[in-house]
Amino acid sequence: MPKTDSAMLEQSLTLFTPEWWEQAPATTDARWAREEHAMEPERLRSRAYRADDQRAVVELLLSAQAAEPGFDWPGAGQLRALLADSALDLARDTSLWEDAHGALIAFAVLRAGRYLLWFTRPSARGDGLDALIVAWATLRARAQAADGALAALRTEARSIQTERLAALTRLGFVAHTDGYSVRLTRSLATADPPSAVGELPAGYRIRPLAPAELSDYLALARELFPRASRLPLSEGRRRALMADPAYTPSLDLVVEAADGALAGFCHSALRPDERERLGRRAGWIELLGVAPAHRRAGLARALLRAGLLALADYGADCALLTVRADNTSARALYEAEGFTPLFEERAYTLTLG
Repeated sequence: MPKTDSAMLEQSLTLFTPEWWEQAPATTDARWAREEHAMEPERLRSRAYRADDQRAVVELLLSAQAAEPGFDWPGAGQLRALLADSALDLARDTSLWEDAHGALIAFAVLRAGRYLLWFTRPSARGDGLDALIVAWATLRARAQAADGALAALRTEARSIQTERLAALTRLGFVAHTDGYSVRLTRSLATADPPSAVGELPAGYRIRPLAPAELSDYLALARELFPRASRLPLSEGRRRALMADPAYTPSLDLVVEAADGALAGFCHSALRPDERERLGRRAGWIELLGVAPAHRRAGLARALLRAGLLALADYGADCALLTVRADNTSARALYEAEGFTPLFEERAYTLTLG
């Protein structure tokens, strides 16, 4: 049975102390700390995120993504929006770790008392640092759990993240058995262009989202995606996303019915930070949905094609999206429009005693 909360996490609370240093001088973590980062145990420092850390945290994210295939969420703009959301308690629910020179080596954020996101500098990766991060999150999750409730941590990993998956197993995380998601991709190369939108049913039109209708948009999105914990479906976080430099209003599309009601949406997105820093030119279909009363009229296909054409116009070389594996109707649509699977994505939970 893997070491979990009762063993690895307790050990992590004494990690990088002089006692641990003497007992485990030959471990990978000790070698990394001593040789690569000149980390004396008493000088490892953790603190909460501050607004002036944004550039360094985004750079850390991009470094981690460059070194780890499959680690592509959040994007830089999504991370900035998450940290700008007033609903997040930055002082308590974020932490970063610095080495003896003050260089940033790890960052973590805990949302809603259980959703844990963390990433580290590639050269600093190791069980010791991961356990230290999970120990911090454990304390925060327990502090926020309702009286008598069993606290838990939840995170995500992709099937091609072999090192991450092995680390999660060693930390005691267990894969969810209630379904998983699939990452799909489609080329947007000139030789394989998206199909034209075609004629919409009478009375419908596709246009960019108007900021004044955000509340209606979010109400529909929450109705259609009640389990999508990582999507920016709170008003504060969505407004932060729309204020971010990476946001492109003309890619945030809705379909309006004849009576003016929102019948559906397709939020496509570019990632300019990743393009500039990592040379990646992928576009994303972040969110696509149609209200139940307006289905079976071809609106989802029209919205998808409009999003793909817009991404191609902005120079994206491929489109990516994530869909629940058991959403057979959506998968059939995507596959008919040229998408193919890349890998699986699952949630993992660590139950805290």
